[in-house]
Amino acid sequence: MKKLQWWLRIVGVWYLLLGLMNIYMMFLGSQDYLAQNIPFPADEWAIRAFVDGWSPFLFEIFGIATFALWASRNPGKHVSAALLLVWLEFTHGVLDDIFLIARGYEAAGYIGFIVIHLIIIVTGLLFARQTQAQTASPQLAVGD
Repeated sequence: MKKLQWWLRIVGVWYLLLGLMNIYMMFLGSQDYLAQNIPFPADEWAIRAFVDGWSPFLFEIFGIATFALWASRNPGKHVSAALLLVWLEFTHGVLDDIFLIARGYEAAGYIGFIVIHLIIIVTGLLFARQTQAQTASPQLAVGD
């Protein structure tokens, strides 16, 4: 159970850092940085549309971070939440990164993120199953 607890904490902190990085990129950094990393010509309005479209992802990142940190308080009770996070890592992580690479975004950075997503997926599945096995062990009743 401790492994899942630490997994949830590490995933939570990872997503907090991603969220802070995205806040800087979208709102505090230079629009030139965004324009240079979009694989098509982007004027001020295209950048604004990108930021507007990316903002739900940013809010979701903070939602995942805070939920993972909250669930880490009682990992045995929240194994299904860990499995949901694993599924999000696959759909919103791996599949989305592959989609963005196919759409022309820089592959090197996204391949690095795919590797991180896969590490989170594998360790999350492993620790969730270990926790399920620990919590499913038969309890002796009084009088047994």
